[in-house]
Amino acid sequence: MSSGYRRGKHGSKERKWRWTDKTTNQLLPQSWADNGRIESADDDEVKLYAIQWRAGLLLEWVVDTRTGTLLEGPLSEQPGIRVLYVTADGEQALVQEWEARETEGNWKPPKEFVSIVATHPDEIDAVQDSTQDYYCRSVEGLYNL
Repeated sequence: MSSGYRRGKHGSKERKWRWTDKTTNQLLPQSWADNGRIESADDDEVKLYAIQWRAGLLLEWVVDTRTGTLLEGPLSEQPGIRVLYVTADGEQALVQEWEARETEGNWKPPKEFVSIVATHPDEIDAVQDSTQDYYCRSVEGLYNL
């Protein structure tokens, strides 16, 4: 979600989207798990299951690409959701942001929302031991594993 902006004498500038939370983590609704797309995993990929989400805004800023400093903005905003995906054993995770819509206080994912993603192991992070059991039980409950 970034686009080229312009280059100045003192380095590059670029438009970037940054996340701002509006809610706390919530258990993924069963309808999102049931109705989301499912990606098939290749031999070198791992499946991860959506289990939590939070609502927020994606804010567009002009950023110095050398330093990461916010230079201008926010220029625009769009509602979004940040979704936590975990492996079936709860040991690894990743977070993805999606555009979303809010209607009368209810958040809806986009039609292309993916409830089960497939990705390479180098794109996921280890989960703290203290939360692995909870994540594993969440996957089992939402996806009947």
